[in-house]
Amino acid sequence: MSSFENSFEQKEKNLDQWLTWMEETRPEHEIDFGLDRIRLVGERLDLLKPAPFVITVGGTNGKGSTLAVLEAILLSAGYKVGLFTSPHFLKFNERVRINGQQVSDDWLCDSFEKINDGRKTTWLTYFEFATLAAVDCFKRAKVDVALMEVGLGGRLDATNVVDPDVSVITTVALDHQEYLGYSIEAIAKEKSGIFRSNKPAVFGDQPVPDAITEMAGRLGSSLYCRGEAFTLERDGNSWSWSGGENQKLENLPVPSVVIDNAATALQALQFLPEPIAIEAIREGLSRVSVTGRFQKLAMKNESGESIEVVLDVAHNPQAADMLKQRLDESPVDGSTRAVVAMCKDKDYMAVVDCLSSNIDEWYVAQFESPRALPEQELAQKLVAREYVVNNYESVAEALHHALASSTCGDRVLVTGSFMTVSAALTNSH
Repeated sequence: MSSFENSFEQKEKNLDQWLTWMEETRPEHEIDFGLDRIRLVGERLDLLKPAPFVITVGGTNGKGSTLAVLEAILLSAGYKVGLFTSPHFLKFNERVRINGQQVSDDWLCDSFEKINDGRKTTWLTYFEFATLAAVDCFKRAKVDVALMEVGLGGRLDATNVVDPDVSVITTVALDHQEYLGYSIEAIAKEKSGIFRSNKPAVFGDQPVPDAITEMAGRLGSSLYCRGEAFTLERDGNSWSWSGGENQKLENLPVPSVVIDNAATALQALQFLPEPIAIEAIREGLSRVSVTGRFQKLAMKNESGESIEVVLDVAHNPQAADMLKQRLDESPVDGSTRAVVAMCKDKDYMAVVDCLSSNIDEWYVAQFESPRALPEQELAQKLVAREYVVNNYESVAEALHHALASSTCGDRVLVTGSFMTVSAALTNSH
């Protein structure tokens, strides 16, 4: 045990102290997969069943949007809902919500203390602490439904210690290859590790990887895939969802999130013990919103003009392609300037090239992280592509200059990572 950990144990701890201790002794970016540690502590503290009904959502992209739709509809239907998600943008409390509200510092501190005492000599990672804290909060609140977002992969992710009643995989694409494998099939195999024997599994992407089908078959899980078991049809300002056995939901409001993810969420909700009224579905779809997923803000330039700023965490080619589609669907009269900062372990040039036709000028920056791609390196590669490039030491500085160069009718896009969007949100407060 380090001297920092010893001194930490000797005093009353607030949330900032807990989080500092966790980050100092088990940094979040240092990943150590495996379920043995968390299962041992979870069993000891009775923290493996957060709610009577559990939906676990994994996938390369679309997890946050799918979970937001699930939460909004369930709340509209009168359920008490717990949501565990990651990472956070401004406050750790964003990761654990009960009935749409972030849990308090006191609740999190109580949970961390309980887990730290109960782990005894068992080492837990940052994410394992966070997962068990969420379960503890959900149990104390006696939620009806727990929504669990997989952090990375699926099979060995800490959330997989909780048995879901429904497993959802939103999409499968190349990302985190150093951990999950270098092919779609290898990644799909890891993600399908959240499936459970004789429990329904939902897949929201097309085409369906063989590994998904094989895992469902091996476990006897009924597999419901978009385009086969359920479909969606867009019709102007509304859309419809169709499932098996003549199930059809019509005249649905178009949500602020990617409609494919909304359709996937609707399929997952079909397995609740009681059906949800169409009024609650419409209400939930109307009010759903997700931080950092094509999130539109208005920020002022130096002249006081209001400039549209779009925040999107797209950090891999599949997410960039979806972002491009949404930019195409909502053009602006003026120019679009992109503030971009990315991790060095991402396929960052594929992201840039995907978005390039929508961008008039690039404002390249760097966030604070061991994983950050140096802004000079990214800028050089964009210059080599003959893009118009400006580079800055921080996201805040890049955003400031992008806004200063913009006038009414222009747009600023902030993208490349959760950390890029987080830095922009911090600057907007």
